Amino acid sequence: MTTKTTKTFEDRLLDELRREIALRAEDVPEPEPVIRRTITTRRALVALAACAAAAGVVVGLPSSTGGSKAYAVERNDDGTITVTGEDLAAWEYRGELAEQLHDLGVLTSFDRPRSGYVCAKPRGETPGPEKVTDPTALWTYTLHPGDTLVFEDPEPIKDSVSPAGVMYVVKGKAKPCREVPYEGAKWLEESLK
Repeated sequence: MTTKTTKTFEDRLLDELRREIALRAEDVPEPEPVIRRTITTRRALVALAACAAAAGVVVGLPSSTGGSKAYAVERNDDGTITVTGEDLAAWEYRGELAEQLHDLGVLTSFDRPRSGYVCAKPRGETPGPEKVTDPTALWTYTLHPGDTLVFEDPEPIKDSVSPAGVMYVVKGKAKPCREVPYEGAKWLEESLK
């Protein structure tokens, strides 16, 4: 009696895979040599300088993009509100400052006179900045609820030249901005020609 051995599909597939693996093992390419860079003094100094510059940017960013504010708002026991600022960099925080003052009952006015114009003064009684007791602060205002903190930021006349932006307090509600020609506009235009 003869025994017939028949291979199943799986057996044939396994044999073919073994043959393929054996053929590939014979054709293994040599690995390419790894090129290693040596650390020279110059490369180390360049890397150190880059790290120092990056650290300077990281340290500088918090103070310029949201570190300490350029102003402080404080409610006093007598109901007044004291606003103290380091410099006119408060322009970038004026929206936030306006929200805080609004919550305390102080009005704000944002005016942007067109090019070559400023708002006519006076727009009400202006007490002006008070004596500054903090040596790091440049200005301090004490406001009462109902007073107005006015921001005027005229549009540039030419090549980003314009009258200076101003910020001041008006007792009570400030009058609307009535545009008048800027006296220095003619001089600025002549000097820029």
